[in-house]
Amino acid sequence: MSIVKKGTHVERLVFHPDYTYSDFIGQILPVVAEDGQVSYQFTAGPFTNILKDAYLNPTEEYILVIEEINRGNAPAIFGEVFQLLDRKVIASEKYDDGMPIGTSEYGITNANIAKIVYGDSKHKVKIPSNLSIIGTMNTSDQNVFTLDTAFQRRWEMRLIENNFEIVDRNLADAEILDTGITWEVFCTEINSIIVGNNVRMSSSEDKRLGAYFVRLMDLQKDQKMGDLSSGEYDSLRKKESAGIISKEDDIRLDEIRTAMKQNRRFPEKVIKYLWDDAFKFNREVIFETTEYRSLESVIRAFMYAEGIQRFKMFKQNVVDALQNPESEQ
Repeated sequence: MSIVKKGTHVERLVFHPDYTYSDFIGQILPVVAEDGQVSYQFTAGPFTNILKDAYLNPTEEYILVIEEINRGNAPAIFGEVFQLLDRKVIASEKYDDGMPIGTSEYGITNANIAKIVYGDSKHKVKIPSNLSIIGTMNTSDQNVFTLDTAFQRRWEMRLIENNFEIVDRNLADAEILDTGITWEVFCTEINSIIVGNNVRMSSSEDKRLGAYFVRLMDLQKDQKMGDLSSGEYDSLRKKESAGIISKEDDIRLDEIRTAMKQNRRFPEKVIKYLWDDAFKFNREVIFETTEYRSLESVIRAFMYAEGIQRFKMFKQNVVDALQNPESEQ
């Protein structure tokens, strides 16, 4: 992360649907003493802990990174801490509180946080200027919470462009199995179709493939699978089902299946997404739906073909665009 300077203290956490205010700020929990007596004490959460560290070390930089901030009910998780997100941007001649620029503009009353951070339950709680909070979210995620305007406007929003300018070239230039098509070309051309399909698809930009939608290993081919269309695999399966497979054939069948598991990574992740999500309501835009009417047939077509023919489930104009990307620019 380029915004993190050397020596900065970074704490990461992930929001999810079951994450709560108590998880984030802290909660009252039972504590068992050595004599067996049970008492109830406030146990600080990650926000309170990093707030304390930042307050006690004002010359050091602290960053709290909240991954997937929109997968949890963020306004509810922040609770009254929501008010602290308004930061002081200028020094006021008349009403200045003397606190550094970047400190919370307003303080809140929270006895539990105040006692942990300041040692005084009556102390007004503020986020110090040396503590930054970064929230990341993917607008393409499904079944996530909506961040209301009041919450969003208290953040400095930054859209991360979906392109290959800063992507590892080993990934961008990696060939998708034996197709001769690189991941960058495939991703760019398919995304062009997705965006161009916005008349028939709501929020089409959010349906685009991300540059890091796959990992390098998802694109690599295991040669041990061989050519499934040769009939070897189907023949070995029949022998196995009939109980007449030899030890040598059984080893070969296991080898093919292991290789298939690797080679199915791309279609099961990428092509499945295009079929089930990006083009769910208008598959005919990109797929040959007269011939391929189910995801099963699409995956099978990919696996039982070789080279560029693995993409034969796509319409010819899509295949042409993949093979001649410059002509589409």
